[in-house]
Amino acid sequence: MDSSLNLNAWNLIILIGALHGLMISLLLVLSRRNRKSGNIILSLMLLFYTLPVLRVVLHDMGFIRSLGYSFLSVELLYGLGPSLYLYTKTLTNSRFHLGKTGLLHFLPVLLEIIYYSSPFYQRHEFYFFAEPINADHFIWMVEQTGGIISVFAYLFLTNRVLMKYSKWIRDNHSDIHKRTLSWLQKPVFLYTIFFILWFSLRALDVAQFDDSLDISNYYPFLLFLSLGTYWIGTQGYLHTQVLTAGFGQIREKDTEQKNDRAQLSALYEELESVMVREKPYLDSDLSLAVLASHLRINQRLLSEVINSQAEASFYEYINGYRIEAFKQRLLADGNKLPLINLAYDCGFGSKATFNHAFKKNTGVTPSQYRKSLQNQRER
Repeated sequence: MDSSLNLNAWNLIILIGALHGLMISLLLVLSRRNRKSGNIILSLMLLFYTLPVLRVVLHDMGFIRSLGYSFLSVELLYGLGPSLYLYTKTLTNSRFHLGKTGLLHFLPVLLEIIYYSSPFYQRHEFYFFAEPINADHFIWMVEQTGGIISVFAYLFLTNRVLMKYSKWIRDNHSDIHKRTLSWLQKPVFLYTIFFILWFSLRALDVAQFDDSLDISNYYPFLLFLSLGTYWIGTQGYLHTQVLTAGFGQIREKDTEQKNDRAQLSALYEELESVMVREKPYLDSDLSLAVLASHLRINQRLLSEVINSQAEASFYEYINGYRIEAFKQRLLADGNKLPLINLAYDCGFGSKATFNHAFKKNTGVTPSQYRKSLQNQRER
């Protein structure tokens, strides 16, 4: 290796994280069991999110300068937003396929590549608001600004999809543990904060320091982007697609029609009667579709009944019955069986859903609740 290369702990760790991201991207492409459209998009996303990290780190190390690998000096800003958005769409909708319409999201990336290959792009020579601003520089500024707008526009769309999906699973499923995308929601939220801070620092650098801040000021951001990308790649590779049939068929017009209170009240009484008499909540896989079919009404109407009359989501409504059943079982033979066994008997399908629903409903954990019952008996 050239002795002029600058290697320190920061860029070494960041580089390792970036290379791991590329390795996972390659695994997703080569693995036969993972050859799904979602994983292909994930592979592209890892590539797009790794390129900016490699560009900065390899330039800082002097690798590009010493070996002349100038193609690594480019970044595909217009691929960051679409890849994350489309990957989120594949996870939240099992019927989603990229298709020709989806490929249009990547058209700006193609144009960006053409731009980088054109004589209008001058490598390592442009800085924001440098003097004088000629035509080539102006085109570069427009390209960079458009890339920033693209990132935030798609982050907005991605967060909106995740919020709608989070509401949908609570309105349609009683056990959301198998369907939750918390492993994706958190890094997407952090990505949003990251890009706000990153571009804020870039703006400060341009406005106050004439685009001359040392690269070391960007090390924490690069490390986060590298590790965040590695996290999503790893989790995406390990997780199978969640059970999301139905989410992609949501239409806003479904919520426009409202029924009169008398009808909703009558349906709610019928629902309550079924819940007490037949105890459908004991089925851990109970969904809005299954219960609506049992009541012989459509899902939208049942959802409206629960939302308006019980003032709860389907998830909260069904698990409310399960919690009450659990409390009764606990009073009867709570000292004979483990808590989770009692929870399963009452319809809960996972420990995570049981603990979350119980704590939200009662304000205490199941073990704290049982301990309080034992204390009352001893008095």
